[in-house]
Amino acid sequence: MKEQMDAWKRQWQELIQALEQKGADTRFYAGPPAPESGLAEVELRLGIRLPQELRSLLKEGAGQAYVYWNLPDAALLPFEVSGELGWDADRLDFFVPPGEEDSGGTQRYLSFHPAGNGDELLLDLHSASGTAVVHWAHETAEYLLLAPSIMEFIDKITALGCVGAEEWQYPEFCGEAGLDPEKPASRQWMAWLNEYLTLTLAQAQKELPLLLRYAEMFGMSQETAEAFGRYHAEEVLQAFLERAGQERDSSKKEAILCLAGDALKDKAAEFVRSLWSGTPSLEVSRSTLAYLSAHCLPEDEGVERVFRLLEGLAETQKLSGYQANSLLQDFHSRRVIGWMEDKTAFPYGGWDTLFVHSQPAPADIIQWLGGSDVQRQIVIAAFPALYDSTGATFFSAAEIRQIRNLLEQALDEAVLKKEKQAVRDALGRLA
Repeated sequence: MKEQMDAWKRQWQELIQALEQKGADTRFYAGPPAPESGLAEVELRLGIRLPQELRSLLKEGAGQAYVYWNLPDAALLPFEVSGELGWDADRLDFFVPPGEEDSGGTQRYLSFHPAGNGDELLLDLHSASGTAVVHWAHETAEYLLLAPSIMEFIDKITALGCVGAEEWQYPEFCGEAGLDPEKPASRQWMAWLNEYLTLTLAQAQKELPLLLRYAEMFGMSQETAEAFGRYHAEEVLQAFLERAGQERDSSKKEAILCLAGDALKDKAAEFVRSLWSGTPSLEVSRSTLAYLSAHCLPEDEGVERVFRLLEGLAETQKLSGYQANSLLQDFHSRRVIGWMEDKTAFPYGGWDTLFVHSQPAPADIIQWLGGSDVQRQIVIAAFPALYDSTGATFFSAAEIRQIRNLLEQALDEAVLKKEKQAVRDALGRLA
């Protein structure tokens, strides 16, 4: 067991270190073996003798272990997965599904790792080995067999990069007997992860298809955009369109088109205009169309197109701040603030965020603080983010005095406790 545990630890550490270098959020800990006295206390608390395989893992391997990773948002994964694996001898406990606490049922399942979303990794004490690993999904109350023993589970989940431990992580990689690293989906995932860990920009920029793959994995940094700049713009655009056409998942397809906009900027302007035409060759969502317009069209043209789109929507439905923000936030344009003036309404959620994104000048902040009730509430809610992003030097001394006076007036007029606290938060920044 010690040799096996040492091998797993090496694999986990190598995985975590490689993922850290790629910008992933990671955590890793593997403690010493659990002492016999500690295991005896656990058994006394539970009132059972732990299965021999579990005992061996804890006593000769590690009494506690935890592996976690989550890739950056820029990564377009072939499967929606992150990584989580762990156990802790001191936290072993019988699992009873919610609502069955008083049913007097048998003590069949032993929980060894609760997932962050409320799911559970369990040992089935009634299985042949006494340590078959099953996953319990808290939303559906369904059980999924992952492996006939805990040793086989750790071995296979390690081979799969420690994916887990929420319900949508496992089914793609499971067969009738549980996790199967030989399944086509498993092989596809392991190949992707290996490429993610080893591919560099220096390698990728030598071939356009490989550069597209790199962009899907790591997003569009300035260096990556410069690498695309070494190729003809039309060739790059066609490569992205072909890749998008191969993608069945609509969200990934649109993310790939956004990457094309990030890479090409104004060189994709005609393509973006074609998407606005009455009969585009490629249909995209409003949010993708707005994103591409913000990144590829001249500001005046792009923002006016989105204004007209939003005003058309407002003819049939009440325009919300969240809806407006989703389509206008990428422009970072003061023109948006002027457009907002007669569109804002309670509830102001989303409008405050859009105000921040639209790079207001001190004059805009002062004008809105002295404007309508909803405008004042929007700026008060947005003020901490505005002040933290710009700093005190953004305002002159006279502007700070004027803003403070308007905030103090708002504090005097505020009725609700929540409103008063929001004003105090804003005044706290000025202090």
